[in-house]
Amino acid sequence: MQDKISLRQQGDSRRFYELDSLRGVAALTVVFHHFSRICPDSVTHLLIRTPLRLLIAGHQAVILFFLLSGFVLTLPYKKKTRLNYGPFLLKRVCRIYLPYLGAVALAILCDLSFPGHRPYANYWINYTWSEPVTAQLVLQHILFLGNYDWSQFNTAFWSLVYEMRISLVFPFLALAVLRLSLLWPVLCAAALSLASFPLAILFANVWHLSGFTAAINTTLTLHYAAFFLIGSLMARHLNAINRWYSRLTPLQAATLALLSLALYGFGDASSLVQRSSAPSNLFDWPVALGAVMLIILAINNRFFHEFLTTRSIHYLGERSYSLYLIHGTILFSLIHTLMGRVPTTLLLILYLSITLAVTEIFYRLIEKPSMLLGRRLTTPVTAST
Repeated sequence: MQDKISLRQQGDSRRFYELDSLRGVAALTVVFHHFSRICPDSVTHLLIRTPLRLLIAGHQAVILFFLLSGFVLTLPYKKKTRLNYGPFLLKRVCRIYLPYLGAVALAILCDLSFPGHRPYANYWINYTWSEPVTAQLVLQHILFLGNYDWSQFNTAFWSLVYEMRISLVFPFLALAVLRLSLLWPVLCAAALSLASFPLAILFANVWHLSGFTAAINTTLTLHYAAFFLIGSLMARHLNAINRWYSRLTPLQAATLALLSLALYGFGDASSLVQRSSAPSNLFDWPVALGAVMLIILAINNRFFHEFLTTRSIHYLGERSYSLYLIHGTILFSLIHTLMGRVPTTLLLILYLSITLAVTEIFYRLIEKPSMLLGRRLTTPVTAST
């Protein structure tokens, strides 16, 4: 069918450029999401309660990131017989942690440039750059240790705590997914997600956790690890997924696309969620289901695939991590210099322009060299003859 990609193009060995681009589009929605937090209530109301919600799907993007990480990190293990834990961890540190340190340094430098820390009427703004920079807080951000305010330097840093924690054990998760029958990883993912909330209650009084909020922030690692598992399962069964999609009629494929957007954008926003006494994070699962469908569509649907592989979208995808790391710092710098002094529309234009420019600089100076370092350090040295 014309809207499907030939299965001959598919394969575990190829680079999934469309998924890089999907990550870039998702990172851009995080950029818009955080700007929406300072918009007038009338604008926010319109964005949240209409399909425009997809433009500011920030938390949904993080769920998609975790699924994509599980997917792409599992692919190499489908061809390996050994764990190679050391090289994996070293490459992961260079890929995720070193650029993160660069972003932390940039955020601290900008934070120190605004020493007044004056309170704002907008409560969300006061989560970031509202306290003095201390050596303890800096050290906690560097080491990911203790019960500390993850949003104090940059509101987007919270997800990287989970990303690095889960990366420490991911090779073992991936091998388990590849060796066990389908049922067991699915049950494990469900168990990890369901266990996070009761474990937080159980451990709320442990000495290094100062209360329930700290406990839930810690045990949510299990909840988010479940999405890495689901992404890993997708990688394992990729060929079967592709074959299943190839049998869909155009109407079924279109229905799948609409359903994926509805679940992804609104899966955690229904009135049922608002009234439910269940932990709100459990409603990440409808979002995850929508994100799974989007990944399937990105790989298999010709129109979506061609959109994602255009030069401009792929450019954004290559720099998606840098964009995610620095956009919050740019936003708060503008908040402290221009908010209330220029129209919101002009502030948005400046925000996007400066963010994209600094993203390019950060990518070239920090992220790309860090990736190259990881490859160089983990590439076997060939003995010369």
